[in-house]
Amino acid sequence: MDELKLTIQEAQEMLLLSQSSVYSWIDKGKLQSAETPGGKVIIISRKEAEEIRNFNLKSRRNKVAKQTLQKTSSESASSDTPVINAEILENDTQDDSLKSTQNVTLRLISRIEELALDAGRFKQLEILRNEEKENVKFWQEKYHELNLELKKKESELNSLKLELQALKNKQSRGTLLSFFKKD
Repeated sequence: MDELKLTIQEAQEMLLLSQSSVYSWIDKGKLQSAETPGGKVIIISRKEAEEIRNFNLKSRRNKVAKQTLQKTSSESASSDTPVINAEILENDTQDDSLKSTQNVTLRLISRIEELALDAGRFKQLEILRNEEKENVKFWQEKYHELNLELKKKESELNSLKLELQALKNKQSRGTLLSFFKKD
């Protein structure tokens, strides 16, 4: 296996990554590194380095790759001998298909975001409905408790009415008897 040992600067140039990206990739374990007296050294196979470089050349978001492409295209335009950069040519021919793929990807991402928002809204509705059900249960229980209490009070009221009626009857009999006793 053909391994390369690159300094951070060399890794940046070869892999078309920014310095922060190189360190981030090391931290995440995407790149292997070793400490040397001169600093960190990136250990990577030549094949893997080429794959990362090619991927970064095709990436629209990679600023380092864009700068490298601009630099190489301006250098080749200013040189006397015609130089064909195969990677740039390949990017140009794939540009239309890449744009359509990116458009589809962007539309899919947009739709996924919409669905995620809808899912969040549905989750909120579900929570509200559950709270509403709990509230309905609570008030139904309260209704039944109060209804039982009302029935108890009504029966107490009826018994008090009966007692009052009995007292009135007793008093009216007592008044009639006293009326007859006076004469």
